[in-house]
Amino acid sequence: MIVGQGPPPQWVWVPAARVERIRTRLALTGLPLIGVALVFGIVLVAVGLNLPTAHSPINVIGVMTAGIGAFWGVLSGVSLATARSRARGEFVDVNGARLVRRLLGVWWGAAIFCALVAWFCEVMTLNSEARPVPFTAGSAVYLAVLGLLVVLGGVAFFTARKVLRVG
Repeated sequence: MIVGQGPPPQWVWVPAARVERIRTRLALTGLPLIGVALVFGIVLVAVGLNLPTAHSPINVIGVMTAGIGAFWGVLSGVSLATARSRARGEFVDVNGARLVRRLLGVWWGAAIFCALVAWFCEVMTLNSEARPVPFTAGSAVYLAVLGLLVVLGGVAFFTARKVLRVG
């Protein structure tokens, strides 16, 4: 083993039909997640910068944080889609699968953190005593998409947890 590299892959035999199901499920979940997270990122930024609270610098920080949260969603989809390489022929790399599951947990946690910060910034700006702002349909859409972003991360995490569990 070369210093600086992780442990060698530990390949476990799995029936070929199961390997194909693993590869198919990861692709069918990961690729749409990438697209949906990109759309959510665009919606969050477009709607967030057109809210009645857009005059506040705190809201701008929240919108930027929401965009970063969408980036974590894109990374979750990419991680799922590329995890297909951990299952080939009749074998699954259990160390690689474990790494993917852990990374998806980190991406999901980061998306939750970003969504909470963005949600907090929006609510704090809405309830500002200096200049109260009405709650609009745009605010509802913005907050709902933040929640859906967290759901996307959960879908990626639990899909990988179920599909990549071998043994």
